[in-house]
Amino acid sequence: MVPRRLFSRTATPLVVLGLFSAGATAAPISFTGNVANDFNPQTNPAVKVISVSDNPLTIGQSDWITNRGWVSGWSIQDIRLSYDQVTDTLAVGINNFKNASGQVAPFGQANGDPTGTATAYDVAHMGGDKSIALAIAGVNASNSSTPGAPVIIAGVPADKSMAGTGTDGFTVSSLNTANSSSGLAYEFGKQLPQYTGNLAYDPSPSHPQLEFTIKNFSQIAGLDLSKGIWLSMYAGSSQDGVAGEAYLDWTKTPALAEQNTPEPTTWLAWTVACGAAAYRYRGRRKDKRA
Repeated sequence: MVPRRLFSRTATPLVVLGLFSAGATAAPISFTGNVANDFNPQTNPAVKVISVSDNPLTIGQSDWITNRGWVSGWSIQDIRLSYDQVTDTLAVGINNFKNASGQVAPFGQANGDPTGTATAYDVAHMGGDKSIALAIAGVNASNSSTPGAPVIIAGVPADKSMAGTGTDGFTVSSLNTANSSSGLAYEFGKQLPQYTGNLAYDPSPSHPQLEFTIKNFSQIAGLDLSKGIWLSMYAGSSQDGVAGEAYLDWTKTPALAEQNTPEPTTWLAWTVACGAAAYRYRGRRKDKRA
């Protein structure tokens, strides 16, 4: 038998040394409206980064915007995800590009004005037909290189009659594929409150980027997080007339669920503990022989 006092004497130093590190499990994201800081894969290995574009001018924008050194708030560099297994919550960050001065226009600010000033063609609060739509599908069971059927869509609908009760009309909904010819912005169907988290902020100069959550994520039928998920995205408006829209075709993301394999620090802790146990046991046998 393992001596009762073994772990009281050996586990405590291990905790002090940080070998039983609580940091092995990623903490929930704290939202500030700055996606690059909040979803930083260098400090949080749970963060997944899905590239959308490497050029802020890919979507197209009026020359006068470019001449001012601005970048449209519809121009998206990447999407960032972080899944917290403890709360079963998926956090999503939409990382739009900085301008030449290092400023980020509020998300959806079509003309790229970093002050976020609304205009007749560039309305505030994701109004008009402004939309961010993130569709999620599981892995196709018969062909893992293709998406399965889409299971949810999250964001702000272009058709505001389908908007949710969240900030700027944020919702998590089923997909209405009958509207697929109109694009993702119009495919928001029945609202799913059991999965609807929060849009952290109405985009503004102080909180310029979109960050939101999807609750009970692993419970969504059709998803197996250990196999990864597929994403498709649209962001834009047909009414502003000064900038294009951002798109992401179906793209696979690696497994989100934490594996049940002990972390290296845990293995090290158990190795040290077992070594200490063996050493003490051998020491006791020598004492008895003496």
